Amino acid sequence: MTITRRTLCASGATLALAGIAGCFDLGASSDVDDWNWSGSLPVERVVQHHDPSCGCCSEYVDYLETNGIDVRVAETADLEAVKRDLGVPADAESCHTLEFGDYLVEGHVPLSEMCIRDSVPLEAVEELFENEPDVDGLTAPGMPQHSPGMGPPGDEPLQIYAFDDSGAVSEFTTV
Repeated sequence: MTITRRTLCASGATLALAGIAGCFDLGASSDVDDWNWSGSLPVERVVQHHDPSCGCCSEYVDYLETNGIDVRVAETADLEAVKRDLGVPADAESCHTLEFGDYLVEGHVPLSEMCIRDSVPLEAVEELFENEPDVDGLTAPGMPQHSPGMGPPGDEPLQIYAFDDSGAVSEFTTV
């Protein structure tokens, strides 16, 4: 079979559109009910910075608000500058950045995991506030499938990383 330039370009365009489709609100049903959480955090309000056209970012705001967190959305066309100003390392970047009290949360990090492994509930943001590690924040880099705002929980574990002011990124927990 011969592949023409037109076929190759059309295939490339289709793949590119499919790759970015997660960032646009295409009327898909929300997954917030699949990520219910009953905990509490010692912050009254969080600020989420994201691009105005990012649909999955809006889904994450819905997730937070559904779980009782007051979110102020700060839409920006220059998200990279915001990340730079806040100190988010390039290796930790995702599609939105949250200011959670003194910590940053980058991307689709779960508040608390629904699954229980070895009789211990696995937590992410809750664990950050309970243990107060010497880090600047948590990240689920990129746009991982089966994370809050990116679909219901899946079977694969979700790796959460911590980052500090030196730019170092290290494993924090798996949920």
